[in-house]
Amino acid sequence: METDRHYFLEGLFIIGFSLAAALFFVWLDDVTYRIHFAESVSGLALGDPVKFRGVDVGMVRAMVIDPNDPRLVQVDVKLRKEAPVKTDTKATLKLKGITGVVFIELNGGTPNAQSLVAATPEGAIPEIPFEKSGLASVMDQLPKVVEKFSAIEDQTKKVVTDLGEVTGKIKNNPLLKLGSKNKNGGSDK
Repeated sequence: METDRHYFLEGLFIIGFSLAAALFFVWLDDVTYRIHFAESVSGLALGDPVKFRGVDVGMVRAMVIDPNDPRLVQVDVKLRKEAPVKTDTKATLKLKGITGVVFIELNGGTPNAQSLVAATPEGAIPEIPFEKSGLASVMDQLPKVVEKFSAIEDQTKKVVTDLGEVTGKIKNNPLLKLGSKNKNGGSDK
């Protein structure tokens, strides 16, 4: 009976060790990258996906205010080793639906560009450049659009007022009417 228990514990240890080793090797295949966002990352959470042109390639591992520049948010992401992150790859924030949930989208990476990991000095964390998201660009342009609409509204009011004045003058003075006959029976034109 003691021998069976010994074999059971030994087998359990081997299975546990094998699983831990497999997880360790999978963990080693991931590469940590850093992104500095110059906009709010509201809606982004630890564990959220990182996608490369829509394909899941990793997840968000850490988010902090950049200690060197409080205007930036430093986000560390863990990506699979085979993710094609090149020196010309850019990171943006994307909305998932209308719920306010945000994820990181990677784009770019021409075939001839060098791998970002290979281009990064030994011991440094490879940094993916940030590109302003479409939503942030729209929000930045919103005050200008509102200002243009306000200017158009003012111009429209002026045209309507001028048109009202001209209409009132024509109504009050029948001689100003277009196409009216003069005293000799001819046209005023």
